[in-house]
Amino acid sequence: MKSFHFIVVFGLSGLLLPSCSTAPRRSPATSDRLGIASPRLQLVTGEPDAFAHYAAGESYLDNNDAAGTLKQWEAAALADPSNERLAIQVAGQLLQDKETERALRVLAKSASRANASTMVLSSLARVQLQANHISQALATSKLAIQRHPDELEGYESHLAVLVQKKQWADALKTIQRAARQVRPDAALLLAVADLYGVYLKNQPKDDPAEARAVALLDRIAQIKIKDDQAEAGAVALLDRSAQIKINIRFWQRLAEDYARMNQEKKAADIYTRLLAGFPEPSLTRDSLQRELAELYVQSDDRTNATKALQALIRDNPTSYPRAWFVLGELACETTNLAEAADDFVNALHGDPTIEQAYYDLALVQLDLHRDREAFDTLEQVRSRFAKTFACEFYTGVIYAHIKSFPEAIRHFKEAEVIGLAADPSRLDKRFYFQLGAACERDHAYPQAQEYLQKCIVLAPDFAEALNYLGYMLADRGQELPRARGLIEKAVSLEPRNGAYLDSLGWVLFKLNQPHQALPQLLKAIQYTPEPDPTVLDHLGEVYLALHQIDKAVEAWKKSFAIDGNEDVKHKFERYSGGSL
Repeated sequence: MKSFHFIVVFGLSGLLLPSCSTAPRRSPATSDRLGIASPRLQLVTGEPDAFAHYAAGESYLDNNDAAGTLKQWEAAALADPSNERLAIQVAGQLLQDKETERALRVLAKSASRANASTMVLSSLARVQLQANHISQALATSKLAIQRHPDELEGYESHLAVLVQKKQWADALKTIQRAARQVRPDAALLLAVADLYGVYLKNQPKDDPAEARAVALLDRIAQIKIKDDQAEAGAVALLDRSAQIKINIRFWQRLAEDYARMNQEKKAADIYTRLLAGFPEPSLTRDSLQRELAELYVQSDDRTNATKALQALIRDNPTSYPRAWFVLGELACETTNLAEAADDFVNALHGDPTIEQAYYDLALVQLDLHRDREAFDTLEQVRSRFAKTFACEFYTGVIYAHIKSFPEAIRHFKEAEVIGLAADPSRLDKRFYFQLGAACERDHAYPQAQEYLQKCIVLAPDFAEALNYLGYMLADRGQELPRARGLIEKAVSLEPRNGAYLDSLGWVLFKLNQPHQALPQLLKAIQYTPEPDPTVLDHLGEVYLALHQIDKAVEAWKKSFAIDGNEDVKHKFERYSGGSL
């Protein structure tokens, strides 16, 4: 059969429509269903049978019959497998309609040609993977690479198969081959770097692979710099604004990849250089400043994060309330509570819907001994938002903060009910630790043990919970071997934590091992920044057990001087013969 040429309209969606200036207006619903928009002319080669089916499809389209149109265009794609773009677009629509086998048939016929492009081969491999035809997908994607080793799509589809099969060694080899053989174009190589990102997300401890990825990013940066220099004189011939946007987005992507590879400084240097090109306030400058701030926050660089957020707010004091919110959280971490309170107020002034800002503000107000303001803030959030897990949880935290433990427990249990019903994932280690601690402070020890144990089951290496439960048991003289095991694990996780070392000394004392307890308590004092009355009281008890009365009395004297505990005073007076 002889082929011939015909003119078609090619929509942005890739579906082909014969050109006809007198064609009736089509229903938006049918056109949207088939992805037809903004047509443009393109010359396509086809077979007569393909054209006949295509013309029939056009007729169905005019009658708003989307199913009939797709069926005819499917037949056109099968009749002329060389029309790859039609095959790919028809297959895409069939996949949306969950007609996977029909999509495979269309793509397979187009891909069976000796000169099939990497695009159609890769498309077939992805659909085969989606249909769980793993071995076929592997073979098709290998063929795409073999025929077109300098094009990226084959490597991408092949990697998708290997990732699903969890064949990480082969996945890494595929990426390395792509880095060597793909055309040395900055944009293409950046896509290869993205493949490294996929691999490292699944194999985060492969340091050599990460190093190779970073080396590739460095190579891309150098290529892009040279390209930018070469194009500088030609930019005047282009839409300068569009070119600038393209370049900025490229460098942003490169910075994002550097950040994913733990190269925060290189990422920050890119944002800083880009910002230098926008010294005056603008939307582009704001966007770059936000991304730089986010980078610093994620990399735990509080100092530079604060500077970047302050620069953003300086340009737009009221436009970015969430920047105020993050500044407040950073100020909390540095214990600059008054500044944190102001930041949270500014955040809520700009956006009263930032629910977390109310809770953070209330907690800061409590730390500043502004209890009435804290409860006023809490009333604001209760009046604005529905009864939520967060609201009940933070209300419990606030009541615990002012030592109203029965109220704290009541709100924590309300939060637990809401969490169980709506989102059990909210009932995490932090939740059960707070609830267990509140029960312990309310002398509800069995419940405290139950909730702290839940916390440890959820997070076996949560040192604070291990220590809290271990110390509670030790202080009450219960399950001492178990208490010792819990505390020793906490100390192994944080060997310079003064509170945990004190707990270890105390449980050893309770086990009648004062000689072993003494060095732990002395280390606890060494690693406690400020003198602690409880540690000193425990030290006095250990010295007494070791018959070192003078040292015991001295420890109790120091303990009483800090918090005036009457029990400590009685011990001092009993063993010193004097009074405080």
